[in-house]
Amino acid sequence: MGQSRSYNGGDANFIIFSSQSINIINDKHDEFVAFSPHFTAETQAELKTLFETASNIPSDNTYIDIQAKATENVNKELAASGKFFQRCKFDIEMGFPNDKKVWNQFGFNDYDNARKSGKLMYLFLTDFDMIANKYKEALTAEGWTEDTFSAILAHRDKLKGFMDEQSDCILKRNRATEERTIALNALYEKLAIYFKAARIMYEDDEDLLKWFRFPAPTPKATKEEAENTEVNEEVVNETEE
Repeated sequence: MGQSRSYNGGDANFIIFSSQSINIINDKHDEFVAFSPHFTAETQAELKTLFETASNIPSDNTYIDIQAKATENVNKELAASGKFFQRCKFDIEMGFPNDKKVWNQFGFNDYDNARKSGKLMYLFLTDFDMIANKYKEALTAEGWTEDTFSAILAHRDKLKGFMDEQSDCILKRNRATEERTIALNALYEKLAIYFKAARIMYEDDEDLLKWFRFPAPTPKATKEEAENTEVNEEVVNETEE
C-alpha cells in the first residue's frame, strides 16, 4: 500500500504553496523565535531541507513520459519481431510443404497470441530459436544463413531490453512518489506547528493569515488526487485548537 498524503491536492500544488509559505516564515522568523523557544534556526533549516528534498525528486509526469517512450519501443520491436517471423514462415512452408505438425513446432499455431504481448513474444522467440536449430539443415537449404538464425535471439533480446526499461521506469516512478510523499508529509507536520503559532501571532491580519492555512479540498481536484490524498485529521485538528 502506498504512502497516504497528509495534505490536500497534488504534490506540485503543495510544493508551490509550501514555497510561498516558507518564504514568509523566513522573512518573519525572528518574530516566531520571539514568540516561542520552539522556533529556532534548526527548525527553520529543517523546513528548507524537507522542501528541497521533495522538490528535487522528479515528478510523476517525468516518469510517465519516459515510460511512454519505453512502451513505444516495446510495441515497435513487437511489430518488428512479428514481421521477421512472417518472413521466416515462407521458408518454413517451402522447406516443409503441407506439414502442419512441423509448422506448429515452429509456432504457427501460437503466433496469434504471441504477437499481442511482449512477454509472450519473448517466450515464443525462445522456442522458435530452439526449433530453428533443430531443423537447421533444412532451413539452410532454403537460404538461411548464420545471420538469419542469430536474428531470432537478437529480436528476443532487444525486446527484453525494452521491456526491462519499461518495468524499471514503473518501479522508479513508484519509489519517487513514495519518497516525495514522505518528505512532503514531514514538511506538512513542520509547517503545521508554524501555522498554529501564526494564527495566534497574526490573528488580526487576515491577508497574512491566508498563507498560514493549508489548502482545502476543491471540486477541481483530479480523480487521481482524490484517490491518493488521505488527510491526516489528527494533525489538522491539533493545529486548529
